[in-house]
Amino acid sequence: METLDAIKNRVSTRKFLPKQIEEKDLQIILEAGKQAPVAYNKYSDLVITVVQDKEILKEIDRLCDEYYGADTMIFFNAPTLIFVSSKKAKYDQEYENVACIMENMALAATDINVGNVYLKGMTLHIEEKTLANLLKLEEGIKPIAALGVGYPDGEIKPKIHDIKIERI
Repeated sequence: METLDAIKNRVSTRKFLPKQIEEKDLQIILEAGKQAPVAYNKYSDLVITVVQDKEILKEIDRLCDEYYGADTMIFFNAPTLIFVSSKKAKYDQEYENVACIMENMALAATDINVGNVYLKGMTLHIEEKTLANLLKLEEGIKPIAALGVGYPDGEIKPKIHDIKIERI
């Protein structure tokens, strides 16, 4: 798939097959994340954590359900969650750095027909220390976002987006 095709075809997958993602596909996605631009070249401030352990996935889902007071299906039963975490950046670029990594991984997943969904709620609503412990992160590393990945259950249909463009 060409880059612009992957960009146009990337949509959030909200229904995944129960089958685990193949290791070769996971490695492509992770490699794309590692190639993302990062402010001041501070790659050592970032951590990518792959969660495929069903018990940890159940615990993350339970903690989100507890926060929302309902069965949230917050990661849509994606069989793999890829968390991106960061130390506090000098000029607060940790969120931008993580966003670049997330976008690279989402586009790579789309390119190889792996469904994906960008997830932020878990890192907002699960107590930071609890989530950091589940992810076995070092002190000072904060989980910022996650990408749910897996094989889509059903056809993924691209959407056409329109954002107003102004010229000055």
